[in-house]
Amino acid sequence: MAIEIDESKPCEAAQQLRQVHLQMVAGQTAAEIRFRAGPNGVERMVSFSKGDPAQLLKLIRGYEAQCAASQGKRPRRYALSSGGRF
Repeated sequence: MAIEIDESKPCEAAQQLRQVHLQMVAGQTAAEIRFRAGPNGVERMVSFSKGDPAQLLKLIRGYEAQCAASQGKRPRRYALSSGGRF
């Protein structure tokens, strides 16, 4: 499977990569992703296999953060508590 991602549209990129992640977790084949960015159309290529879905998830979260920022939303934050009462 190969998909092309436009980095100037982070919301669409996150959605497409989320689908790839679900397919990988389900045990389907490797994915090849091509990124095009900038006015000169620089192209990068990344291949993911079912052996490293964590790296893909990090990439997805990065695009989700960019998407939220482009829509004026605050980024998601995760914190650990020390066991205190709320």
